Amino acid sequence: MNSVLRYSLLALAVMLCTLSASATKPDGREPHRGRLIPYPSAELAKERTLECQRFMQPVELVSTADDVYLGEFTFPFSWLERQVVVRVEGVGSPYELFVNGKRAGGATNGHAATEFNITKLSREDKNRVELRLADGRDVAAIECFEKAVCPTLYVISQPRVRVRDIFYRTNIANGGIVNVDFGVVMQNLTLGAKSSRLEYELYLNDTARLSGGRLDVELGMYGVDTMRFGAPAPDSVLWSAQSPQRISLRLINRIAGREAEVYDMPVALREMSFDDEGIVVNGERLSSEWHRMSPLSTIEHIEQAYQEGKRQIRFSAGVPSEQVLEWCDANGVYVALTAPINSSAAGVSRRKGGNPSNEPKWRKEYMERVVQMIHTTKRHPSVVAYYLADDSANGIALYEAYLAAKAISGDRPVIYDDGGGEWNTDLR
Repeated sequence: MNSVLRYSLLALAVMLCTLSASATKPDGREPHRGRLIPYPSAELAKERTLECQRFMQPVELVSTADDVYLGEFTFPFSWLERQVVVRVEGVGSPYELFVNGKRAGGATNGHAATEFNITKLSREDKNRVELRLADGRDVAAIECFEKAVCPTLYVISQPRVRVRDIFYRTNIANGGIVNVDFGVVMQNLTLGAKSSRLEYELYLNDTARLSGGRLDVELGMYGVDTMRFGAPAPDSVLWSAQSPQRISLRLINRIAGREAEVYDMPVALREMSFDDEGIVVNGERLSSEWHRMSPLSTIEHIEQAYQEGKRQIRFSAGVPSEQVLEWCDANGVYVALTAPINSSAAGVSRRKGGNPSNEPKWRKEYMERVVQMIHTTKRHPSVVAYYLADDSANGIALYEAYLAAKAISGDRPVIYDDGGGEWNTDLR
């Protein structure tokens, strides 16, 4: 192979690796994931707060009269060679994000969390953030539901060899044992090959060590790999409405022997399946009756429903807050989420100019909203089902949304009971 061809292939490989590793969308958005906060020490990780620390800064927003929210964050010297991402949650409206006067990205779906890479727009010391609410008329046809603007922003800058995402799945074995399989997505954001050692431990009640171990990974330039490990646990720790127990997963990402980042998160072990008759959790079938609530419900509203004996809540179109879902995790409430799609005002006609659910131009928007909802809530054990939409007729956009959801929903059913009994639902 001559040198010119070899150089060309190398350049192409670099470009493909870069694009594959970052996977950042053209408008600056990062791939969707659940909330994942890195900490610089085990002590801070155990507290699980959203307070300012070495890898994360919350951005306090102040609203103005012209639908703009202003805030700022400080870019420390230690972030100079790192990627910087801002996570935006709970806007409830289309918006655009600006950093230091330059557009960082935007979203037509402000209900679910979105991350934007702002590395090139950030500078050392003070940085100005503007969240500008956009005109919602473009999506009004599919958002026929109550909305509220309650934005939360925080800036994250992880080490260059980092944990990108975490997921897990549980299987009940024989002899009172539960097997849990973990996957930790590791990412190298440097121009050279790097190695990492991932140390993991599972604890019951923060004190009793259930299991642990370590894994070594070699990551090439802009490389991504998924580290997988399994761990046994007694079936007495299974999560359910009757016993919402959780254990702690502690992860340490070590680079060259040094603690690069630490995680400590609650993990709920529960085995799920579904069939034509409904949803099964840990071998017990759930009721087909769901208590309907608004995604704008506060923890106080959920507590009131809980005191009334409600243990299965279906949230209408929209996405409830992280705080509400965490409360449901901790208290054993089964949750069904509905994507932020309701096109009921357009009627049921499938003709051109009728309901948006049968208009091809809406396919990407519908698919994105459903996929975003699943990816950002997948680690919540309380979430046991996903609904495509509320009262939105049926058609090509919801067909495509169902197929996209099925590719990532795993053991949770994807439901649409307003579709006239068509094929794009797992339960009827």
